[in-house]
Amino acid sequence: MKIAAVDIGSNAIRLFIAKVEQTKDKKISIEKLAHTRIPIRLGEDVFTFGRISPEKVNQLADALIGFKYIVKSLEITNLQVCATSAIRTAENRDSVVKRVAEETGIQIKILTGSEEASLIFSNFELYELPQDKNYLFIDVGGGSTELTIIENSEKKNSQSFEIGTVRMLLNDQVKIPQAIIKWLKQNLSQRTTYEAIATGGNINSAFKILEKKQREQASVSELVSLEKQISKMSKAQRMDKFRIREDRADVLLPALNIYTQIATAAEVETLIAPKFGLADGIVLNEFKKHLEL
Repeated sequence: MKIAAVDIGSNAIRLFIAKVEQTKDKKISIEKLAHTRIPIRLGEDVFTFGRISPEKVNQLADALIGFKYIVKSLEITNLQVCATSAIRTAENRDSVVKRVAEETGIQIKILTGSEEASLIFSNFELYELPQDKNYLFIDVGGGSTELTIIENSEKKNSQSFEIGTVRMLLNDQVKIPQAIIKWLKQNLSQRTTYEAIATGGNINSAFKILEKKQREQASVSELVSLEKQISKMSKAQRMDKFRIREDRADVLLPALNIYTQIATAAEVETLIAPKFGLADGIVLNEFKKHLEL
């Protein structure tokens, strides 16, 4: 079964197309067929002015029309389009969703913070991590950060915080909110050891820069060192040295800031980056709905 998902984020919008199957032993496999990313950066408007400008709405509609034709060309009928922090917190979100629907025929589903965290966490079952360990799931986006605590293979607690890379960049913010540190202290067991699972485009870029292989861990100290290195570089220098896009080069620093501060507060020493995210969770959720029919 082929499924298409669109993640409308604060920094970029992503189209993810996958072939999903269930094996004889009831395991679900997801094969990526296509992935397209367009850096519209809706959060630039929302986190500065509180609303999405007509220009950004036009860009969003044009991108979705393009995605719609890609999906149609592959004869896929299941397309799910979800929006996160930028549209979720925009003052004119209802008019934006209405206008996009009128111009594209696509209905955007605005996810709550808890829904977003739940969909991202759903990927956990496919990664086949050791079941006897405990994990802190950290997903950092442009406008929000989702944290999930996993103990004995079960979700203990989850929370979404309105802090992300674009927000920090626009506000010239360095420290994460004390609310995150307070939540971690209240919900992490002092008698339990946790490992961190980090998701998001920026952590994937950081792991690539550090030349980490699939499933290889990165220490918090390595990420802190990288953070210090890129803080001394201009955006152009980062793009040239690490061969990253402009819209990645400016948000990589605040992203590392968030990951390392959360990891330090949680007293974890290493992170893994399994390279899945919200779009993967949307696809998985749609396939599970299909199985229930």
